[in-house]
Amino acid sequence: MIALNTTKYYEEFLRYAEMSKWQHHNCNLGVIPYDQTPYDDDLIKQVHLYDVCERKYAGFSRLLLDMWYNEESHPYSHKMNDERKQLVNKLDFEFWTLEEWLYVFMVHRLTGSGINYAKNPSGYHNSILLHFSECDNIQDMCDVIENHEGPMFTSSGYQIAPFPKPQDGFSKGGVWFLCKVLPNLVVRLADFLTKGDKRDFRTIKTWLEKYNQDLGFRVFRFQYGAFIADIADFFPEYVKLDSHFFYGKNATECLEYLAVKPKGMNKLKFLDTVMDKIVEDTGALPYNAEDIACDAIRWIENYINPKLDYSHLCLDTTWSSHTIEDHPFGRQKGMLELGLVDTFNGSSHPSDDKVLKDNFMSIEEYQNAINSRI
Repeated sequence: MIALNTTKYYEEFLRYAEMSKWQHHNCNLGVIPYDQTPYDDDLIKQVHLYDVCERKYAGFSRLLLDMWYNEESHPYSHKMNDERKQLVNKLDFEFWTLEEWLYVFMVHRLTGSGINYAKNPSGYHNSILLHFSECDNIQDMCDVIENHEGPMFTSSGYQIAPFPKPQDGFSKGGVWFLCKVLPNLVVRLADFLTKGDKRDFRTIKTWLEKYNQDLGFRVFRFQYGAFIADIADFFPEYVKLDSHFFYGKNATECLEYLAVKPKGMNKLKFLDTVMDKIVEDTGALPYNAEDIACDAIRWIENYINPKLDYSHLCLDTTWSSHTIEDHPFGRQKGMLELGLVDTFNGSSHPSDDKVLKDNFMSIEEYQNAINSRI
């Protein structure tokens, strides 16, 4: 393995990974209340986002779990309330083939994964999958989508795909794509997956990108990445689970903080090298570690959606336990201490460098101001 010069962020990442692993096994899958965690960390205790070390059990896959498992085999059977039991029993599709499941996974990801981070539990918001209970095949699902009245997309924390313009009398490009393009895509993909040896993540992604490009469509990189992870989670017989995954915006941002990029090394090689070290140090599979990285940068930036189920939290006193005092992005104690904001309580989380931009302050100026007080 290539030697890396890690930064102060790397130790914090490992600490976050260990906390999320404990929460995953003891609170998410277990029955220990979140506020009884052994860690002195407000976000770990109070926000049900920082509680997974395997992406299959994250909120954005919650509905897929309910569709895949019956009540007895469900990983949450020991803690399901009556409402969820009824949903699991309603969504019982043991007769579906690989093609139907690929279609469902893809619809879930392309429409926003049912995510609304202001809700606990998240994962059901606006989801069209909830209306597939009587569907026997892909055509039945297409009929449901085409005739559905009401919302079926959500961008409340997760991106919908940049669909092509509608055709064939459809008013929405997303509905047209799901009904007229996606059925052929998943049939061909199923054939690709079942012929030959297991495929690595990037080979599957290349296949999907080429499919879109051949039709003149934009490539749905973010959504296709989540979709391929679903294949790994539910059909691992077709995927090389230990192969390198790909890196979304949040994961890339996180990994770039963790080590100093060696001179002359290209970006992807650097990210893969950082990931190799994470895998060695944590034992996580690369595709799960990528998701941990996405949550770790949110944790460092003290992300909480201040609406709905988290509206009771005071954002001036609820903090993660990370020790990087001069981190310049998101919501940080130092921003309050320097008077850059009067309060963080409001309608949205200040993403990226919003606070600094609002104060016409550079990253260097902020870090110098913070470090001069430490």
